[in-house]
Amino acid sequence: MTVDRLMGNQGSVQVSKIIMETDTVRTILFKIPNIDFKVAPGQFLMVWIPGVDEIPMSVSLWNPPNVGITVLPIGKATSSLSSLQSNDWIGIRGPFGSAFTIESEKALVVGGGIGMAPLRLLVYDLREKGVDVTLLIAAKSKQELVFLEEFSKLSERRFTLKTSTDDGSSGFKGFATDAVAEDLDIQDYDTVYTCGPELMMSGFYEILKGLDVKFQVSLERFMKCGNGICGTCAMDSTGTLVCVDGPVYTGNQLEEITEFGKYHRDSMGLKRSF
Repeated sequence: MTVDRLMGNQGSVQVSKIIMETDTVRTILFKIPNIDFKVAPGQFLMVWIPGVDEIPMSVSLWNPPNVGITVLPIGKATSSLSSLQSNDWIGIRGPFGSAFTIESEKALVVGGGIGMAPLRLLVYDLREKGVDVTLLIAAKSKQELVFLEEFSKLSERRFTLKTSTDDGSSGFKGFATDAVAEDLDIQDYDTVYTCGPELMMSGFYEILKGLDVKFQVSLERFMKCGNGICGTCAMDSTGTLVCVDGPVYTGNQLEEITEFGKYHRDSMGLKRSF
């Protein structure tokens, strides 16, 4: 493997368009010239915001040469990324990490908040491969449901859209885990794909224990390199590296990871409970 390939096809790209998905979430579009790689659903790019930081961002749109990342301003880096305008420049490296695997005939896809970002490509990939898909988009309120308008326009053939909100402003009133437990028959599906708050995902993991339903999740951890060099994203107790072995993990892999749903580590490596 060449150094360029290890570091992830480094380059600078110019923002071509900003799409407001909600009042706070936006998708940043840019063009990548001379693409010689492919992004699979669940993989991510390391995105450099000049003068600020480099952070991992899931790819939410892949239509070469057009590429998109969807961001919610939370910290300094994501806030700076969210403030970009058309024609601004950013640096990118990647793609990195594992991807969702299509091993389903009838899938339940659950996205919580900004966790919808890596699931967007997955939903389209599942539909393209003829999988029956039920998509549950969850958030605190209707105004925060990411990609709701887009997925509301999809044909209903082999596709069902549901929502859950904490305040009941759209769909099921309550958490996504409650919506799945009370409003859906989980055993109707052969695979559950999810991304969102880790407590939500660990709740699904507990629901699925003992059931003959496959489980794939996309995890988030602090990353500095994206290619397995720094070890910042190593998880207890296996030492698995989220940037290389993840971010997508199966239920079987999660059985060996003691920190899933319990704690993570900050930029200094200190344990922080969820």
